[in-house]
Amino acid sequence: MKSLLNSALITLSILLGLGISACTVLVDPSSGSSATTGGSNSSAFMNRQQQTAEFAKVNFQRLKQDIAIGQGEYLSSLATLLSIEPSRQSEFFLFTQRKFTVLFPSDQTTADEMLMALNQEMRADPRFGTYLALN
Repeated sequence: MKSLLNSALITLSILLGLGISACTVLVDPSSGSSATTGGSNSSAFMNRQQQTAEFAKVNFQRLKQDIAIGQGEYLSSLATLLSIEPSRQSEFFLFTQRKFTVLFPSDQTTADEMLMALNQEMRADPRFGTYLALN
C-alpha cells in the first residue's frame, strides 16, 4: 500500500511539474482532463497518449534505469499512466525488464522510439495488449 501511495504521489508530482512548464495542470492522468493557466492558444487537454509521451521524454534516463532493474518509481508511474492495475504491475515490470534490449536497442534510442517498441511488444503479448501507450 505504501508503495502504491508513493507511486501515485510521484506521478502527481511529475505531472504537476510538467504542468508548470507547459502552463497546464493535470487533474487526473487517466482521464485526460486538465485546466489551463496562462494565455496559451494550445489545447487545454492532454490525452493519455500525450501524457505518457511527455512523461517518457522528461524522465527518459530514470525510466530507462528502472526498466533495466525491473522496478522503480518511474516505471511504476509509467504503469499507472498506462492504466495497468496495481496487481499486475510487478508482471509488467518483469515484462519490460525482459524486453530491455528491444526497447533500447542503442544508446541513441529516443523516448518516442522506446514507446513505439513498447507498444509493439505489448500488442504481441496477450497480458498487456489492451494497455497501449500509443493508439
